[in-house]
Amino acid sequence: MSAKLCLFCCGNFQQEVRASVEQEGWQDVTVAHLPARCGKPPLSWEEIRAQLPEDCSHAVILGRACLSDLAQPPADGPTLKVIRQEQCFYLVAAPALVDEAIAGGAYLITPGWLSDWQGQLAHMGFSVSTAGEFFHDFAKELVLLDTGIDPEAMPNLAQMAQVVGLPSRRIPVGLDHVRLNLARAVLEWRLQLEHESLEQRERTHRRECADQMLAMDLLAQIAKVQQEPAVIASIGDLFGMLFAPGVWHYLRVERGQMDSDREVPPEYLEPLRQLSSAYAWTPSGNGFFLRLAQGEEVLGLAVVDQLAFPEFRHRYLNLALAMTGVFALAIENARNRKRLVEAEKMGSLGVMVAGVAHEINTPLGVGLTAASSLQDRSQNLADRFAERRMTQSDLQNYLQCALQEAGLIRTNLERIGRVTEAFRQVAVAGKLPGKRGFSPRTCLEDVVSGLGERLSIDQINVQIHCPDDLEIESYPGDWASIFTNLISNSLRHGFKEREHGSIEIAVARKDNSLMVDYWDDGVGLSESAKTRIFDPFFTTDLQRGMGLGMHLVYNLITHRFGGSIVCDHSVSRGVHFHIETPL
Repeated sequence: MSAKLCLFCCGNFQQEVRASVEQEGWQDVTVAHLPARCGKPPLSWEEIRAQLPEDCSHAVILGRACLSDLAQPPADGPTLKVIRQEQCFYLVAAPALVDEAIAGGAYLITPGWLSDWQGQLAHMGFSVSTAGEFFHDFAKELVLLDTGIDPEAMPNLAQMAQVVGLPSRRIPVGLDHVRLNLARAVLEWRLQLEHESLEQRERTHRRECADQMLAMDLLAQIAKVQQEPAVIASIGDLFGMLFAPGVWHYLRVERGQMDSDREVPPEYLEPLRQLSSAYAWTPSGNGFFLRLAQGEEVLGLAVVDQLAFPEFRHRYLNLALAMTGVFALAIENARNRKRLVEAEKMGSLGVMVAGVAHEINTPLGVGLTAASSLQDRSQNLADRFAERRMTQSDLQNYLQCALQEAGLIRTNLERIGRVTEAFRQVAVAGKLPGKRGFSPRTCLEDVVSGLGERLSIDQINVQIHCPDDLEIESYPGDWASIFTNLISNSLRHGFKEREHGSIEIAVARKDNSLMVDYWDDGVGLSESAKTRIFDPFFTTDLQRGMGLGMHLVYNLITHRFGGSIVCDHSVSRGVHFHIETPL
């Protein structure tokens, strides 16, 4: 629905406002009037909203005494803006003209008021016979601010003047002043719409960039798994951390044949079997179906439903679609590996190497070129030395080139080493982590040790308060992810542009629960940020984060462990998170 503005004005001025809107040709502006009772009693928001047309998204209310008791507009419903005027007649005539007439004892009248002057007198509590005495007490004359919209205005003025016994006169003002006042309100509204549209486009662009970067970053999580059941479980865990769905099911497809899966409920099974596109929304509208395909071959079908944050369902779907190709590739690689292993062939190595060949070929080519060049230069220098033709300049040039080419060889060998290490990690058969007994203190010390270089560079002191003999039965990998995200969040945001800082972590067992308190003395969070810290895609610095770290921590603690995590609003410096999980 396109935006539409409603102009609210007093009933005494609605004819002038409607005529001005028509003359300006504003198709996106409509007019509604307020009761002309001058604040006796004052208007309420309920009364105003009852008069608001259904197709209006914004409203501007013009008035004075009638708006005296209005507080801030209600948060729900359309956007409402109040423009309080110093004098109601300023809407139709210049302030100087109005003030001069009032100072001279004039009782100002508009054509709209005058069209029902007898009814207006009755509303004021006077009859035709008693109104004259009232007007003589404070007015010397009746003055019509004639906007030219009512041809009966002058006859009506003459009749009223005769009844109240006062002289009358007409001041022609036209509609120019009304149009000027309304044009300002309309232009300000359109400017506001344009600003909101620009901000929304910018936010959408940032979110799309963050989604794409996140999708690329998560590729490695699936690439480490080699068995197909483990790949599917990893996808389910990944969706659980990112989307927190209440329902997750997967239907395996191979060579066009769907596996019989009794775990998929009938209300999901049939829509999955009939899925012919890349995705479809679930019947509830609170989730989606996905097709995982490699080229034209469908490898699997998935359903993600009952999302914990359904307002983000479109972004969740876009993020999932961005990763389906990677999921399908992982599934296909797992199936290929299984076939090769079963056939006792070494071709599995070629399948895995193909995935990193492009990354290795470039640095390998650069290194070989540099090595070949260094060999040729060395041979040339050796020949010149043997022929006693080598000069000091030849040696200096050789040494300079040798240093450069050796640097190229080392840099590219290190790059190959990193790719090879990543390849080695992928090549190791992995299984989903299971529950086991471990020491939280050892887990924390391993995380801190792994971040040692970053902590030392930023001069961050980490203090751990945890009994040495405390051991729990849980998922050590998940706890390592939680501690890593908390500390990384402090390094990335809390200690941004700081030379030093401190982190304190306390772990204790109380009854049958594990209690974890995390503090840092960084820059802290605003009240609004504390309220939204666990929301997906929320970040205080889009350049340094995706807005998913604390959301993943929240999902692990609440959904995986069935616990709770809260951000302490009482601290004035740094942050404090309190975690409780049942044991």
